[in-house]
Amino acid sequence: MSINIIGGRQLKDMISVASAYLEKNKKAIDALNVFPVPDGDTGVNMSLTMQTAAREARTCTEESISAVANAISMGSLKGARGNSGVILSQIFRGFARGIGSGVNEMDGVTLAKAMRGGVEAAYKAVMKPKEGTVLTVVRSMAEAAEAVSSKNNSVMAVIDGMIREGEATLAKTPDMLPVLKEAGVVDAGGMGLVVIIKGFKMALEGVEVPEEEIEVVGANLVVEELNEDIEFGYCTEFFVKQPKGDLDDDDIDTLRGQLEKLGDCVLVVGGGDLLKVHVHTNDPGLALQNGLKMGYLSAIKIENMREQNANLSERPSWEGEEAKAPVEKKPFAMISVSAGEGFSAVFADLGVDHVVSGGQSMNPSIEDILTAIEEVPSDNVFVFPNNKNIIMAAQQAADASSKNVAVIATRSLPQGISGALAFNPEASFEENLEAMNTAIGEVDCGQITHAVRSSNMNGLHVEEGDLIGLFNGDMIIKGTEMVDTCIDLLSKIVSEDREVISVFYGEGVEEAEANALSEALEEAFEECEVLTYNGGQPVYDYIFSVE
Repeated sequence: MSINIIGGRQLKDMISVASAYLEKNKKAIDALNVFPVPDGDTGVNMSLTMQTAAREARTCTEESISAVANAISMGSLKGARGNSGVILSQIFRGFARGIGSGVNEMDGVTLAKAMRGGVEAAYKAVMKPKEGTVLTVVRSMAEAAEAVSSKNNSVMAVIDGMIREGEATLAKTPDMLPVLKEAGVVDAGGMGLVVIIKGFKMALEGVEVPEEEIEVVGANLVVEELNEDIEFGYCTEFFVKQPKGDLDDDDIDTLRGQLEKLGDCVLVVGGGDLLKVHVHTNDPGLALQNGLKMGYLSAIKIENMREQNANLSERPSWEGEEAKAPVEKKPFAMISVSAGEGFSAVFADLGVDHVVSGGQSMNPSIEDILTAIEEVPSDNVFVFPNNKNIIMAAQQAADASSKNVAVIATRSLPQGISGALAFNPEASFEENLEAMNTAIGEVDCGQITHAVRSSNMNGLHVEEGDLIGLFNGDMIIKGTEMVDTCIDLLSKIVSEDREVISVFYGEGVEEAEANALSEALEEAFEECEVLTYNGGQPVYDYIFSVE
């Protein structure tokens, strides 16, 4: 089949089919990973990135190649997960730049230019590029595209050449990276890219995505010898958003340089009003604080790679032996009340010095909070009660201490997270207090639970066992079906200026249920990014953070 030129509508189809093909084969790609850590989920990360790219493309109202390519670029940046997802987003960003503005259709030469742009952006995004990775595969594809298009300007001919060269290069990746050769596998990210380009071809040919998964070399190998000590333990990702839209290459280089001092696997990409950041570090809180210097943060994800790699200890990291070692006195300390291991882990990762167990129906005492205040290694303390029923106890504990204590009147766990994120170790106590109080006002919280008795409130009559939805602590809806009730609640919370919905599921909720709900929310709120976490909280089936 000869297809010489394509338009924006065909590019939309190509990205959608490629996304579906990648989703079908994500587990096979994951199986190629030699490191069993969060960033090892290459197939999943690339698939999630592709899904948001495809969704953004579908909502693009213009039909020019330039407009659709820009939509794919923005969507992939918003949805980028892990190293592989961020690099993929940069390939698409460079792809759009290579096409340029005001271009209605794409021929083979334009496709080759787009691929060259993708290579340049991807290599620029990685501080220390390694050959034998997806970078090598995309470069070989771009070179093939340029070679073919110089003789045959057909888009299909160029794609065929890219697939041939991509597969050939992928087969050579074990010879370029010793770790791949030792494991007997090809590069997972490179395989993902080959799958994407094959998906492009399927779309142009009108071929349905095959039911069977691809076969990959060495996909079932277990590489026990690679479970070595991880130097930087926390995989940290977040967006930096700047309403003024003035983030430029100098800002990117500055932030990248700051993060390079904190760890490795640093990626800072984007520009204008949005940066996507990824870093492996032992100090995620400081990484977030560096990001805060350039704008506000959203879509924060922090994962403990040592814990996932070893899979040995179930206790939260702050209860381990390291936490009991002598700690030097600090200028400031933070204390947070938390319910649920998932939430508590987030607070610990954000640099909170002491997590006090408690929450709805199990409020900590004044003594509990005072003990925490006295134990933290600082004379200047910020306390996040995270529940309206705990604020007064926290204030009384603060009054009873001789330390300089500020109680941030957080009424929910999401507000507490926002307050902790606003902490800046280089700012004064008063400046931090102001920043924290401002930050908590920018977060809305929704909660879903079951009524424990019949009641009338806010014009609603509920029976025992009904689902009820609370908005910032006030009951505003009731329901009987979980998904419908959650959507109804969020419909009253989400506004035009809200971009991210974080879903924290409780201790009685299965992960599959939470994922199904998140999929429903993605359909109901297409303009928002939906992130799902295991909060582990009691009482509330779901807690939503909307920002």
